[in-house]
Amino acid sequence: MAAAAIAAPAFAADPRPDNASGATVALVSATTTPGGKINFTGTGFVNTDGTGSVVMVKIDDGVVRDTAGSDVFAEVKAADGTGTVTGSVTLPTSVTGSGHWLRMLTGSGAAGDAVRSVHTELFTVQAAAATPAVTLASDTVQAGSSLTASGVGYPASATVTVKLDKTTILTTFTSGADGTFAGQAVPVPATAAEGAHTLHFLASPGVSVQVNFTVAAEETEEPGAVSATVTITASVPDTGALALKVSSGSVALSTPQVTSELDALVSTGALPTVTVSDLRAANPGWSVSGQIGDFTGTAGTVDGKYLGWTPKVVTTATGQQVTAGSAVAAGTGLKSASALATAASGAGRGTAALGADLELRLPTTTAPGDYSATLTLTAI
Repeated sequence: MAAAAIAAPAFAADPRPDNASGATVALVSATTTPGGKINFTGTGFVNTDGTGSVVMVKIDDGVVRDTAGSDVFAEVKAADGTGTVTGSVTLPTSVTGSGHWLRMLTGSGAAGDAVRSVHTELFTVQAAAATPAVTLASDTVQAGSSLTASGVGYPASATVTVKLDKTTILTTFTSGADGTFAGQAVPVPATAAEGAHTLHFLASPGVSVQVNFTVAAEETEEPGAVSATVTITASVPDTGALALKVSSGSVALSTPQVTSELDALVSTGALPTVTVSDLRAANPGWSVSGQIGDFTGTAGTVDGKYLGWTPKVVTTATGQQVTAGSAVAAGTGLKSASALATAASGAGRGTAALGADLELRLPTTTAPGDYSATLTLTAI
């Protein structure tokens, strides 16, 4: 017999009157979870000739039905002589909350059965509370970079404080209305020692989840490897209460690797976290853009168009509407100003954290050496 329910039945308000005729019923437990089982017992379902009746079981006087449209969720043959029955009903996942019951009926299951109708006490269907848990996208990180955390089971709209090794506060953010959070950036200080560490995700009342991670050893370049460095500065116009902050003044890209097509040398990295704070009462919205010059070094000059980025919005304040800028491919590049992110008019007030994945795609003819360029970030 199918046990899956059709969508959202309207449950009966109260049980209809009983016609027990000496039968009694009881539940083994008056609580369960959505889609769980309700176990029942009964006695007295016996006919005048001593045979046990066939007991049919309905939920909420038949208001709840399965996918085939039937309102009968179990048929149990009572024992001869005593009329005792035991059994269970698997509840549809749509049955939730309190005030539900089972209806036990006889008289139509077999010829000669006496007519009876009796309901159980009320039962409650309640989802189990989620256990607080936090996962990291990666459990290994370089000092000065960030970890990405997601969590479940936290109080709704709670302030979550993240501490390093139980002492240093690294960041705070707010959980969602469902007690979850996802993609939260947790900065790891550049001074963090190499080796094992812990993060503690704390929220009131009394929620504390520990997650282990490792600060990896600093990578060293192989002899003869080509490297590239990018010096990033930010120029912000004086606009009163609109402020811009970059978490680090420089980015060292990875050692360039030859592509599988052997047509370019590719380095990657991440833009340091860019924090935008807008406290203007007029709430006019804002935009942050980036523009880079050419890369220069002792070996010559490389066109800045070879640096591209993929912007992203890391965190926003409640009520902010912040949209990441479009990805700009290496080769098209950031020689012209390109949007990192924008906030809509009427929805920019507050503090947002932005970032971007960087890709430097150099020609294979690039001379070995160290190169740097200045990326200017502008908020208006």
